[in-house]
Amino acid sequence: MSVPSGPLESSALEVPSAQPVVFVPAPGLVASGGEFTPRALVGGCIIGALLAVSNVYMGMKTGWWESGSISAAVLGFSGLSALGRRWGTAPTAQENNLVQTAASAVGAMPAAAGLLGSLPALALMDITVPAWGVVAWGAALGVLGVLAAYLLRRRLLVDEALPFPTGVATAEVITAMHQKGRATQPGRARVLLSSGLVSMGMTWLRDVTGWVPSVTAMPGKLAGLPASNFTWGLGWNPMLLAIGMMVGLPMGLSMLLGAVLAWGGIAPRLVSTGAVATNAGYEQFVEWLTWPGVGLMLGAAVVALAAQARSLVKAVKDLRAVRSGSGGVGRWALGVALASGAVVLVLGHGVFELPMLHTLLALALLLPLCAVCARAAGQTDISPVSQMGQITQVVSGTLFPGPRGLNVAVGSVTAGAVAQTGVSLWSLKTGHVLGTKPQHQLLAQLLGVIIGAAVGVPAYVLLMKAYGVGSEALPVPSAHQFVALAELSTRGFSGLPAHASEAAWIGFCVGAGLTLLARGRLERFVPSAVAMGMGFLMPAHYSVTIATGALLVAIARRVRPDGATQHASALGAGAIAGESLMGLAIAALLALGFIQRSG
Repeated sequence: MSVPSGPLESSALEVPSAQPVVFVPAPGLVASGGEFTPRALVGGCIIGALLAVSNVYMGMKTGWWESGSISAAVLGFSGLSALGRRWGTAPTAQENNLVQTAASAVGAMPAAAGLLGSLPALALMDITVPAWGVVAWGAALGVLGVLAAYLLRRRLLVDEALPFPTGVATAEVITAMHQKGRATQPGRARVLLSSGLVSMGMTWLRDVTGWVPSVTAMPGKLAGLPASNFTWGLGWNPMLLAIGMMVGLPMGLSMLLGAVLAWGGIAPRLVSTGAVATNAGYEQFVEWLTWPGVGLMLGAAVVALAAQARSLVKAVKDLRAVRSGSGGVGRWALGVALASGAVVLVLGHGVFELPMLHTLLALALLLPLCAVCARAAGQTDISPVSQMGQITQVVSGTLFPGPRGLNVAVGSVTAGAVAQTGVSLWSLKTGHVLGTKPQHQLLAQLLGVIIGAAVGVPAYVLLMKAYGVGSEALPVPSAHQFVALAELSTRGFSGLPAHASEAAWIGFCVGAGLTLLARGRLERFVPSAVAMGMGFLMPAHYSVTIATGALLVAIARRVRPDGATQHASALGAGAIAGESLMGLAIAALLALGFIQRSG
């Protein structure tokens, strides 16, 4: 997160201070040979499917998701090399890049289709959407996001040469793997696989046999009740530990601080004042805690977006460049874009019951907001997906007040397209460095969008049926952001729990203040308001476990810096994928009645 994927996806923003990153591959690496091959496309889609399932599971639990480009490049190199030794030629760097291009496009589709935010938000409002409609809706939005990235490619990557650090880092990894005498990257693949298998086994022992506890309860009492009543403990959860390893100690401690304030301070106070019953569970507490938590994140988002005002101005220039034809997009791509927009209009009206005017507004905002998001991803390596959806929600709620469900659906249009735009440009940056043809990457991304929509939606449905939405097992924190903003945009502060509006304003001011402080010399000492807000929305043991993972990897970097730097990301990626895959398999077995949940 974004932190989030590459980096994990998060909603934080920073103003870049570094000059564009320049990386030149080794001489002879950019050579002729296989590039747009069937094995690259098939391999990329298979790896991407695993990534998409992981993102559905991880995103619904924590609100974060992983772009996965580096992991996909490592796995792609291992797979293509094995195939080349037996049945063909050795893979080229450009072919390996096509693998990660397709894989990252597939992996981003859970976010593009709204499976991590808007769809669970509608479910919390008791609004159901047919699965076929979500597949088509997500595919259309994904296509629009990919084409927006392709339109902006020349200006951002060629003319301005923005850094896009994740794209450069992926190119560096691919280059290292294809240089002779380098065996470290295949070693990372073995670490990733081993970590995944251990994570799968632990998840089965925890969720099916009950031999491993879900949470070790924390001793002590709060408001005269056991601390475990307020979700305190340490989770035996490989995925959460891995997320902590990947987001780092500052982010992990920020989440823990948010949990201490929410579940150690406010929640016991809610019980002692009678605002929440003594036997309340996670769902009852989070109805109130959502407001200060979302307030923290909105305050941070407003300050961060204000700091990106220049990007808004430059986005207009980006769009002028597109209109003048410098984007280099053929007529067929423009035809696909128009067809996708038409699909969004039809499905918005027929499936989400959106008036045409609402959908047209969202589509009108889509390309400008994609341009802003693309520039942020290029400058800061963080793709502000959440904020783009929030802007659309606010504009829609202001111009066309209506039911909450309409507001959420409108916000999902821009949030969905933007999710693919940032990921696509990271991949295009890698291709720009390695000399891959952008047209080949575009085709791989469009294929990935279709595969990702088809894979992500069934995974989402299985998890929803097995665990429910908004539960302690599946808290979907991003959905609470959509719901809260829809409430504020359409109904103001009326109907909120007692004193929740005051808490939201306090959270907003604190989030804005922390974000302002973080822009100066105190940056390293200031906690992340976004991560603190996540600590409000998730059970406390989630934050404890994530912070523990961050602490463990920080210690490892002190004791064995070389080994930690080389293998920490692969270890974390394997743990996330392993628990996600096993969690989805368990959900399927539960839905079919073959097993029963332990405990």
